[in-house]
Amino acid sequence: MQDWKKIYSNSSLANVSMVEGMLNENDIPVKMLNRQDSNYIFLGEIELYVPLEYEVIAKELVNSINLDTLDE
Repeated sequence: MQDWKKIYSNSSLANVSMVEGMLNENDIPVKMLNRQDSNYIFLGEIELYVPLEYEVIAKELVNSINLDTLDE
């Protein structure tokens, strides 16, 4: 994924999907890469990538939400 930058990763598909949805609502292209083990889903993480030109705004949006509350 050349010219794409990882902006978020988490082991919870639900959390990653919420962040992905927020980015989509703000018209930011996003790709999800699932690096979890297919037999042991607690191993590995799911990563979100955006094009380089959206990196700054995407990181600002991700940082604007309280991700700690998503893990509860």
